[in-house]
Amino acid sequence: MTNTTFFIETYGCQMNKSRSEHIAQVMIQNGYQLIEDKKRADILLFNTCAVREHASEKAISNIQKTIKDLNKTSRYPIIVIFGCLSQFLKNRLVQRVPGAQIVIGTSNIDHIPQFIEEHTRKKKKILDFNLPSSSQVFDESGYLRNSSHISAYLPITYGCDNFCSYCVVPYTTGPQRSKPLRTILTDIEKIIQDGYKEIILLGQNVNSYGLDLDLKNGFEVLLQAIEQNFHNSSFWIRFLTSHPKDMRPSIVDIVKNSSIMAHYFHLPIQSGSDRILSAMNRGYTRDHYLKLAKYIRQNLPDSGIGTDMIVGFPGETERDFLDTLNIVQEVHFDQAYTYIYSSRSGTAAYQLPDHLPLAEKKKRLQFLNQTLSDIHQIKLSNWVGKKTKILIDQIEGMNSSGRTTDNQRIYLPNTNFILGQVISVVVIKTLKGKLYGELVLS
Repeated sequence: MTNTTFFIETYGCQMNKSRSEHIAQVMIQNGYQLIEDKKRADILLFNTCAVREHASEKAISNIQKTIKDLNKTSRYPIIVIFGCLSQFLKNRLVQRVPGAQIVIGTSNIDHIPQFIEEHTRKKKKILDFNLPSSSQVFDESGYLRNSSHISAYLPITYGCDNFCSYCVVPYTTGPQRSKPLRTILTDIEKIIQDGYKEIILLGQNVNSYGLDLDLKNGFEVLLQAIEQNFHNSSFWIRFLTSHPKDMRPSIVDIVKNSSIMAHYFHLPIQSGSDRILSAMNRGYTRDHYLKLAKYIRQNLPDSGIGTDMIVGFPGETERDFLDTLNIVQEVHFDQAYTYIYSSRSGTAAYQLPDHLPLAEKKKRLQFLNQTLSDIHQIKLSNWVGKKTKILIDQIEGMNSSGRTTDNQRIYLPNTNFILGQVISVVVIKTLKGKLYGELVLS
């Protein structure tokens, strides 16, 4: 089996990227060889995402084209499609991509090597769409992480229990399952030993960690355990993504008093309208979110706050949209990912009447993005003259760049920096939405 090669193509979020790293390791442990050229691979694995319709359709189109192009050259690799989109579409995906020999959801991805062997032996199509159970935490047999030894993803929960009315994730990933705390600490210890400089704790709602284990304020318990065990280590801890309804001031306090935790909170607001937040089943109000943001700004002034926002949710009025603009102007987000509402069958919002024309949705999105861009430019100009530390994670030719703990990227000339190096810089200018700095020698 050692001569059988495979290639993985990943769509979607950081959780999917982490899953691909895990599956790559599982494949290697079963005797397969990873290569970077999908035109030569014997097995193609596609790790899919179902969150937004446009992205899902693009992924399906890309997979169809890949198979078609390879078949034209008389290449017929084994095609494996797995992940959220497989779980969401099930047999509809099988019909749309008939060239796929193995199509599985999110439950038994660790069994992909066995599915491949079964298909090879029996020459039959393998389908598996069972949802993960509440007791199923993936067998962490390791990850084939990036070779740069800078950032490592570490999932601490799988699945989701929130059932936001627009989201398919609970239906594709199953209920929340938290890793045991001791397992996470062991994972962190190994990642540090492997030389990584940053660990990113992952979960669909990372700060709801432990709710399924009956841990009160379980995320604080985990963060405190990490601080206690690794406070003398030279690495950064980040976490993504926090849910506002489970975000607590005590989490901010732990980050503030920590020697290793990055000062960045990704806290999706989705909408600034209480009426829309209720229709989305988000579980918090505009006022609750503003109090959280104010607490972060007051207690960690150098902290970054990132967010996600949806425009054009069914029933969104101009007043609702103005409420979203207003909260953007109040919070002054440091990063924002914005989207037009994507209707997904099977969700509660799918049944809601939606009479807002697409042209109006696009207009609102454009206005929102312009507002965010104007605020971002002001925030960037305030960086000029500041001294800070950055973790070098990109070196391209004569230029380098790195990120601050609050997730700002700073560019500077490459003066023999090393990937993973932490250096002190001063910001000297902002140009075309980017920060530029120079090394501080003292």
